[in-house]
Amino acid sequence: MARETDAGHHCDLGVTWVKRLIYNKSEHDVAHRVPKLGALTRKLTSKHWHCTSAFQAMASPPFKPYWRPVAGPILGGPTDPYSWVFFVVSQIGGRHRPVAVVSSLTDNSNDMETQIHGYALTAACHRIITIFSDKANHRAIRAELSLAAGYYVRDGTREYSPELVELPELNRRDFNPTDRRRDWYHAGVREFPFISACLLQGVAFNTQQCYAHPAFPEPLGTVYRDTSIEWGMVVIDITNLDAVSYGIVGFSVGPMTFIGSRYDEDHPPDLRGGMVFAFVRGELGVLDKVRPRRAMSAAEYMAKFEGEGHFPETPTKNVDQLIAKVPLVNVAAMDLIWPPSVEEDIDISLSSLHIDASKSLLDQYQATTTLIQRVLAMEDPDISILKQARTMPNFREVFSRVLLQDQARLLSMRSSDRLIRMAFVNREHLSLEQLNNLPVEAISDILSVPKLAKVTSISICIDRVQGTPAQLAHALSQVERLRKLYFLQSPTQGDEALSALLFAELAANPQILHRASVMFAGAYSAGLRKRFWLPTSQATNGVQVAPLDVFPVQQILVLDQRYDTKRHAYVHLGDALLRPERFTAGFLIYIQSLLTSEDIFTTQPMNLFSFSSAPSFLDGDPETAAEVSPILAESFAVPKYGLLCDHDDPRSWAEMRDLVPGGWTVVVSLETHSASRALQSPYRLRCIQYAFIRARQHIMVDNPPIMPPGPEELEVVGLKEFLSATASEIADDIVDRRIQEVAERIAKIPYEGSLPFKERISMLFQEDAAEILVGFLEDAGKYKEVLRAARDENLEKQK
Repeated sequence: MARETDAGHHCDLGVTWVKRLIYNKSEHDVAHRVPKLGALTRKLTSKHWHCTSAFQAMASPPFKPYWRPVAGPILGGPTDPYSWVFFVVSQIGGRHRPVAVVSSLTDNSNDMETQIHGYALTAACHRIITIFSDKANHRAIRAELSLAAGYYVRDGTREYSPELVELPELNRRDFNPTDRRRDWYHAGVREFPFISACLLQGVAFNTQQCYAHPAFPEPLGTVYRDTSIEWGMVVIDITNLDAVSYGIVGFSVGPMTFIGSRYDEDHPPDLRGGMVFAFVRGELGVLDKVRPRRAMSAAEYMAKFEGEGHFPETPTKNVDQLIAKVPLVNVAAMDLIWPPSVEEDIDISLSSLHIDASKSLLDQYQATTTLIQRVLAMEDPDISILKQARTMPNFREVFSRVLLQDQARLLSMRSSDRLIRMAFVNREHLSLEQLNNLPVEAISDILSVPKLAKVTSISICIDRVQGTPAQLAHALSQVERLRKLYFLQSPTQGDEALSALLFAELAANPQILHRASVMFAGAYSAGLRKRFWLPTSQATNGVQVAPLDVFPVQQILVLDQRYDTKRHAYVHLGDALLRPERFTAGFLIYIQSLLTSEDIFTTQPMNLFSFSSAPSFLDGDPETAAEVSPILAESFAVPKYGLLCDHDDPRSWAEMRDLVPGGWTVVVSLETHSASRALQSPYRLRCIQYAFIRARQHIMVDNPPIMPPGPEELEVVGLKEFLSATASEIADDIVDRRIQEVAERIAKIPYEGSLPFKERISMLFQEDAAEILVGFLEDAGKYKEVLRAARDENLEKQK
């Protein structure tokens, strides 16, 4: 019996050895080893069956069907997930809860351009972390997190749980582009639009390599399943904005064979009939039987999947070094977004999940709540006790929430000023977004308190204010020390129109816009839904609501002449609210994107995120700085294609605006450099010429000039001159350095020949800029008709 056991053991080892050898070899290797390995396999498997028959009389436990990886050569090896879902979470009410969710679904008809894979995934992680770590975004983020506290913990203690939403389970082998292409038109109102806009832009556009990826806002109840053959997950924890953490969760996916009986186990379907070397398709499945609840770093992800996925070589050095310094998320951050498997037959509603790791947090949260409630129940609360309690976990969140349960009493208490400072003042910022039914007069009274004289910024939820937009605008304009204004909207009652009305009031008397920056949640909400947020008519300057002396750039006209064609692209900037330096930082990223991506249909309009997520200052590094500003809502709202679109120029664009004194239009020409003719194929030299133009007299789109306007009618300048005219504090050497950096990145494109950077990016002559302008004016009527037809067609599709 011992001999039979040894024989059986050696038979198993032999078969296992052959399977491993076959499984780990490439198709080429297998083809050269077929004769020898085939004979050896038949010999071993025959002996294996003989050995097995010796044990048939022995009792065996009931057989349990299972799946296992295909043993022979396969069509398509193990890979990382095909699509990814990105969660932003923060600790609210003792739990890590989602505040933004974005999916990136690969289009399997164009996966080379649309898949977030390898370097592209690590770059997306780094880009998201950069955006959430940028201090320019922190106050707006914290204001929405304050609203999130009231959204998730209601009536003091009642937890709200969004309805669970499952991601679509698709199979990459099925050619289903229709199911994989989703448009933002179908996205509802986001509860926290600024945070959602931060995440969306981080996923959708890589500003360094100018890659664009599909990105779609998802409901907050969306969950990740580790049994999915489609999805992987990225988690970003913004509980501490000064130390944002992240993690990647993904398991190997590959072809598998179903073993449904002992016969299948003894006669594997993928090893039968001597056809061990026939390629086996199998069915896709998750190969990892054990799927630990932990997140990988970018380095771990690349190490795990690099051999399986055959990632292309990409410039990862800077990103690798930067993201290596970022901490990994705690396991507790994934409790609600990665619930237990459905197969375990567990109630998975978010409200019923009680993970042991979070019990201590919940206990601490409740203890803090109890103490604050007892102190505030006193007729004259003892402030000294509250000051000592500041070190307790979640103190500020709980303190403000308890105060808000009785706002009338708060405003009538003798110690109300001190309580408001403790709960709602953080250094120079006053957070009033959680207050309901807040009278405009109360805002003025609070700001006039002498001990709040150092407050220079304020956040308000405008649909919770008692008063008209005109009254609120007037009250804030009286406080000259204010430098930053954050206008939020309720998570459950977002009103984008109210943001537009308030901005129109501020624009009508723009003194406050000259001295203060403004953030409107409605602008982000409209952009996420691809809807206009500012009116296009009845503007005081005839072209846009935003005052041109504050936000001077009206539009960009792009002429693509690289391939013996003259394609037009138009970008409307009237709703972007960009000051000159901030516009310039985004413009340099944008012109790089025009040359570094051949796939304009994927990149555009995603490359417009160049303007809405760029460094605050021109000398900022786009790799480490990204201030988020309003998404260009009108440009995104335009349907991409329409019935009247030209075959050679199939896109539709926003309507071109009149040129008026005081407003600037940027003209960009994409060209093939004349030196390309001297280079041998496949080398090419592509360059950019541009100009900033300003009309000295009104130039109407509906009544364009017959001849190109001359210097006396049209001012044409370069980037330095534009900045000098609008923001003279910018040094020329900073402009030169940034232009050179862009030129160097363009030069790194494969097969791109070398050019001096001054020839790679140069200024148009006056007559050339004027001629391009006239060409756009002549075609404006045609594009207006194309746009109107595309909108009508799109409305019909949505019915």
